[in-house]
Amino acid sequence: MTAPRASTAVLARLLPTLVLFALAAATLLAVASAVPRAALAHAGYDRSSPPDGAVIARPPERLDAWFTQEIFRRGGANALEVWNEAGRRMDEDDLVMDDANRSHLSVGLPADLPAGRYTVEWRTLSAVDGDTAEGSFAFTIDPTAPEPMPPPTTGEPADGSGGRPAAEESPGGSIATSGGGIGWWALGAAAALAASLALGARALLAPAAASPAGRAREGRR
Repeated sequence: MTAPRASTAVLARLLPTLVLFALAAATLLAVASAVPRAALAHAGYDRSSPPDGAVIARPPERLDAWFTQEIFRRGGANALEVWNEAGRRMDEDDLVMDDANRSHLSVGLPADLPAGRYTVEWRTLSAVDGDTAEGSFAFTIDPTAPEPMPPPTTGEPADGSGGRPAAEESPGGSIATSGGGIGWWALGAAAALAASLALGARALLAPAAASPAGRAREGRR
């Protein structure tokens, strides 16, 4: 009967550790699900000027697009191409990568770009994972469209943030702060995992120390 009793004692000692392991695993899964999809994807479309689906009165000098990862500079690997409804390419074919922000590409537009709907086809090579991505967005030029409101020159920012870092919307539609960190979730998961490992090691070592051989070793010390 000694062996079953010993097994029961070991299981009772390990039960709190197993519970902590389960809690740590659940916390880590929650953290992983909270990471914005932009951090896990390739250099996909984030935003643009003009925005996707925008209707503007006149074309800007350049079309700007920002992506979810930094872009690797390689000839022909990245592209911003503006096409009209007839399938004719209308941009100036002068793609520029912003050295201060490697997730930003721009291409020139002719000043006399006529009214109509335009499709922007983009292609990127990620500097983070080395993978390519491609997609498209569109905007429309309509001379009857209202002019955009000018930005405020005094007082609080138009978004009401009062100078605080603004929140950015991730491509999946969830809100992620501009800091991009996981914060207390990660700290809690790390603490729970460390505690469970420490208790697990203690529980596994305790039977050996309590055995006659373990007591004999302690006595020789």
